[in-house]
Amino acid sequence: MNFQEYLHNAWSTHAEDPKKVADELRAAFNLMESGEDVMAMSRLIVHVCGEHLGEWQRGIELLRKLKNNATISDRSEMNRLVAILTLGNNPSVSIENFSTSDQVRIYCATASALINLGGVKNSEIFLKKSLDLMESIPAKDDPAYKSIAMAANNIASVLEEKIEINKREVELMILAATTGRKFWDIAGNWKEIERAEYHLAKSFLKAKLPEKAILHARECLAIVDSNGNEPLEVFFAFEVIALAEGALKNLAGSKRALENMQYAFDKLESDDQTLCKKILEKMQD
Repeated sequence: MNFQEYLHNAWSTHAEDPKKVADELRAAFNLMESGEDVMAMSRLIVHVCGEHLGEWQRGIELLRKLKNNATISDRSEMNRLVAILTLGNNPSVSIENFSTSDQVRIYCATASALINLGGVKNSEIFLKKSLDLMESIPAKDDPAYKSIAMAANNIASVLEEKIEINKREVELMILAATTGRKFWDIAGNWKEIERAEYHLAKSFLKAKLPEKAILHARECLAIVDSNGNEPLEVFFAFEVIALAEGALKNLAGSKRALENMQYAFDKLESDDQTLCKKILEKMQD
């Protein structure tokens, strides 16, 4: 097995069994052949040890071994990756030695990882710190814009799926969804903007504010309609419209949206139909 084969296999299986992937990381070091391989391995370490397992110190030790014994092609990125794990391990650590842009990227990545592990308080703190710092980053092509958009959408999506959600989580969810929409408008393409509208609609639904949800659900559909009506995007746009109309007790509107979901479903590729079948069946029950 070469490194690319290992990397593909690790990313393909890590969600199902992150512990197994983490246990095999060190043994795969000898497969790396370039500085680019080292950085790819480093990103995998941070994702698996941090976001999936919360084993921050374990990730730090693995990155330390790489820094001491391998060729690093991008030391700036490596320093950010180490800082993400360090901050996750100890949220009081200062990262003020980094540039403003890098601070945003570190805070955002850590906030995104923490929300997956139930760390709502620190995820909120880091997202708000990132928002404050963004006021000092005028250049619209700065990577911090995409970083905060991605992290915010992830935070919102995690909270949207919680069975029970408290007041603080609702406030963070709405803040995150709003932040994602704001910054994807600068850093994203139409699909990323449309999906941010989708998350806004779902977040307002979760917050039991269906009137606001339906406004964003319709905006989501309008963006899809203006960009070729890709069947998968149409399907999910009508999913959130159906949910919002149902929450508003508009049975006729909900029924029409379900009919349009079915119409879009019939146009999907087979892999996408596999993804969407259970969603459609649940909605039709």
